[in-house]
Amino acid sequence: MVTVDESGKAGMQRRRTWLIGGILLVACALMTLVGWMGTVLSIGRLPSVLVSTAFLLFAIGIGRGGSVTARRPLGTSALIALALWHAGAPWLFDLIPDAAYDAPDSFAAAQMLTITGVVLELVLAIIAVTQIGRTGVVPAPWRWAPLWVLIAIIAGQLPQTAALLGSMVTSQDALVTMNALFALINAAGVCFLGVLAIVLGTRREPASVVVY
Repeated sequence: MVTVDESGKAGMQRRRTWLIGGILLVACALMTLVGWMGTVLSIGRLPSVLVSTAFLLFAIGIGRGGSVTARRPLGTSALIALALWHAGAPWLFDLIPDAAYDAPDSFAAAQMLTITGVVLELVLAIIAVTQIGRTGVVPAPWRWAPLWVLIAIIAGQLPQTAALLGSMVTSQDALVTMNALFALINAAGVCFLGVLAIVLGTRREPASVVVY
């Protein structure tokens, strides 16, 4: 059972958490788009750091009332693990030397690492969004918004995954197009969640609601 008190201390913690987390997500989405536009501005790993920070903030909250999972072990752990994965994955893949993709054995290992990372991220994301929806801290119907975004991202990533598994891509241009499309869908989904969090964080509804 989760008691959602918008007018009390927990409500203030929730609004602060969602407002700051939403700003971080919107900033991440904008920087991701800037990176794909090929500007001279170097953003490096900043989008990964921003989204990881936002996930940690949403999981733990500024005070217990700010946690979108009510700090329940399963959902909170999944969201924290997802944050750590987003923070560490770029550096992990950087460990693969460029020359590895020219050797058949090394390329297979790099391909397997990529697929494993996708599956791990997907499992953690499914657990996290499901628990956010079931916990009910976020008001309905928006508690299921992370699930909607996840479905859209999965749909956008299917062509990439199929290409990795079956070598469907025959040209570099097609691969670049698919990567750009996925980046756009991902950025749009993150931006949507960020804007939603900001809106919910600035909205005040004086009441106490017991959610089971």
